[in-house]
Amino acid sequence: MTVEYHELKVKAVIPETPDCTSFELEVPKGLREAYRYRAGQHLTFRFPWDGFEVTRCYSLSSCPDLGEPMKIGVKRVQGGRVSNWMNDNLRVGDSMLASVPEGRFVLDPGTRSGTPLFLFAGGSGITPIISLLKSALATTNRPITMLYANQSRDSVIYRAELDELAAHHPDRLSIHHHFDSDRGFVDEAGIASILHHTDTAELYICGPEPFMDLVERVLTRAGVHEELIYVERFVSPLDPDREHAGGLDVTSLEAPEAFSLWLDGRSRTVPYLKGRTLLQCAQAAGLSPPHSCESGFCGSCMSAVKTGSVYMRAHEALSSRDVARGVALLCQSYPSSPEPLELDADSTSFRAPSAVKSSYGKAWSTVAAAAVFALMVAGTLVLRLVP
Repeated sequence: MTVEYHELKVKAVIPETPDCTSFELEVPKGLREAYRYRAGQHLTFRFPWDGFEVTRCYSLSSCPDLGEPMKIGVKRVQGGRVSNWMNDNLRVGDSMLASVPEGRFVLDPGTRSGTPLFLFAGGSGITPIISLLKSALATTNRPITMLYANQSRDSVIYRAELDELAAHHPDRLSIHHHFDSDRGFVDEAGIASILHHTDTAELYICGPEPFMDLVERVLTRAGVHEELIYVERFVSPLDPDREHAGGLDVTSLEAPEAFSLWLDGRSRTVPYLKGRTLLQCAQAAGLSPPHSCESGFCGSCMSAVKTGSVYMRAHEALSSRDVARGVALLCQSYPSSPEPLELDADSTSFRAPSAVKSSYGKAWSTVAAAAVFALMVAGTLVLRLVP
């Protein structure tokens, strides 16, 4: 089952900064259920271009919990084909082909309402971050701290909206703006200075790669558990006319006859079709794991490798740390050894079911275990006393 694309009309064009424009999208009535989404998710767009097609992923900056019109923000990229074309040419009434919403950069609904939330955004990384921010303010009582780094005051995307949110939630929301033009690039000290409750807080990061690497490094040094850190990486795929031939012949790899895939809470056995990606094999078996761009750049099909090994043709959506801890992209992966292969496609950002809940509940789990043990002992004594 390949990614389905549908025509969405542009209902509003909103200039945000000299280099960024927001586009509100109109979803046809018959597709509204298919386009339901969670804060932090994205759409993949497909564009015809000089005889071939190009795809791009753009995060939704609107908030479904507030009933806002579906909206994306597109910032110009130097030399970027699609971002510049959209900013220069897209008008109200135009249509674009868009996939249904995907993505795992979302809030954990099981997190305690009072758990602190940290949001780190750099430049256009604000698009999914502001969606998460609005959702958390609307549906929880969580205290929120946000750091938003930009080149200058003129490059702040959604400035009026952020100011309004801060004014309406002064007791819960603290926004720290950083401008490179005033103080140079954001540094480790600036990030560390706003941190607190790092044993239980959840932290979300989106922005340029150096910015995200810096924030992750600071959080790691501060002792933040990796299960509490959520990172969204977007890299535009190589267009067909810019791809380079070559690479490993995947049909030469040794592989098991089948692999196990955890999906929707169940382990499924999937026959391996030589030369096909793990995603394609799962689809051929009638399964539909989360996926979107199918180029290795959006990260929607991330899965945790439990046993066995895989070869990935590309993994731009993953950090070196992701790869090292066994995260794979199903759309780019092939078995690379004959040993049993087991993957978990249910993992959300590849954390425990809820690291925050585990942190809060650790003491209670110990108490509960002690109570169960005490009951077992008591039961044994009662049985011994019964004639």
